[in-house]
Amino acid sequence: MRKPPSHDTGRPSRLLPVTLAPRTDELLSSWIGRHAEFYAVPPLAMLRHCLPEVSSLRAADLYLNEDQVFRVARMFSADTTTVRRTTFANMSQSSRRLIAKEPVQLCSCCHSANHEPGPVLRSQLLGWRITCPLCDGPLRHAGKHVRPSTFARYHRTALIGERLLDDEAERDVRTWTSPAEIARLLLMRRVARRNHSRSR
Repeated sequence: MRKPPSHDTGRPSRLLPVTLAPRTDELLSSWIGRHAEFYAVPPLAMLRHCLPEVSSLRAADLYLNEDQVFRVARMFSADTTTVRRTTFANMSQSSRRLIAKEPVQLCSCCHSANHEPGPVLRSQLLGWRITCPLCDGPLRHAGKHVRPSTFARYHRTALIGERLLDDEAERDVRTWTSPAEIARLLLMRRVARRNHSRSR
C-alpha cells in the first residue's frame, strides 16, 4: 500500500514492520485491534504507540484531527484518505448522535457464519442504516434471530430516509433542513402531560 508523503511533524517515526490492509468499511478501532492482535499487545497500547494523547479507541473513531490522521497513516503505511474513511471525524454533531458505542447490527450475507470475530464495520454502528453498504442486503440486530419485520410495508420509504441521513452524514448533503435533527425529534421521548384538577 502506498505510503503518505513525508511531513515534518517533529515526532519520531513509528512505522510498523508489518501492516494489515483495512477491510472495506472497517472502523479505525477495529483496524487498530487487528494490528494489536497480530503483535500480541492490548489495542489501547497499539493506539498509544502512535497517538499517546488519545484517551480511547472510541475517541480515535470520532475525533481525529488532520495531524493525527497523518500519524496513523504513517504507522500503518497507508494514505490519509484511507485512514479518514475508517473514522467518523468528518461527521456533523447531529449525525454523531445516531452512532452507537458498539456494533448493534450486522449483515447476514457479509458476516462470517463460523462465529469467528471479524472486523467491525462502520455501518454496524450507524443507527440510520437498514441496508449493508457492501452488498445492499438487509441489516439485522446483532445477536438476534432474523424475524419478519412489522414495518415491511414501509421499506421503500425507509430506504429514502436512509439515503437522506447517509448523504448528510457521509457527504454533507442536506435538504431544506437536517435529516438527522428531524430523526432526533422523532425519536425524542415524549412525556405525557397530566391534567391536575385544582383543589377548591
